[in-house]
This record gives sequence, structure tokens and C-alpha cells, in this order.
Amino acid sequence: MPSLQLTNRAADYEKELARMIAQIADQIVSSARKRVYANLKRRKGNSPLANSIDSVVTPEGETRVFTDKSYARFVEFGTINQPARPFLTPAVEEVKVTFSGFIR
Repeated sequence: MPSLQLTNRAADYEKELARMIAQIADQIVSSARKRVYANLKRRKGNSPLANSIDSVVTPEGETRVFTDKSYARFVEFGTINQPARPFLTPAVEEVKVTFSGFIR
């Protein structure tokens, strides 16, 4: 049977990990929004896509970064008539580099 001290320590680690994951998700959201705004044709315009990027913790405990705009995939990956203007993939890669440096 695990000791109470070990159980408490595991709970503390779990809370700290959840906090770190939330910070990473926030960084991805912030970076993705900046990239969408940087790609706007009219720099001073509003961006429903950028405003829709957010993160959520699911009931299963997963953290997800998402947008509810159905056209986001066309912006991210492009179409036959429109070049890709990636915003989410580079944001994840940027944070992945930061996070891997933090862990080491």
C-alpha cells in the first residue's frame, strides 16, 4: 500500500504537470493567433479565425487547442486556388522546441 506521503507527492506532480500543459496550450493559442493576424491582407482588420482559436480541457483530462471555423483547414493547408498560410503547425513547433528545452 502506498504511503500517504507518496500519494500526496504524486498528486502534487499531477497538478504541476496539468499547470504546465495549460501554459503550453496558452502559448500555442497566442502564437497561432499572432500568425493569423500576421497573414491578414488588411493588417488592421478583425479576424474571426484568430478570435476563435482557444484551448479546452476535456472531461477526460485532455487539453485541446481548437478553432470552430470550418475554413481553418483551408488556411492552414491551402487549396488548389489558395496557398497555405500555416498558423497552427508552426505555433505547435515553436512551443515544442521551447518545451523540450525546458524538460532537459
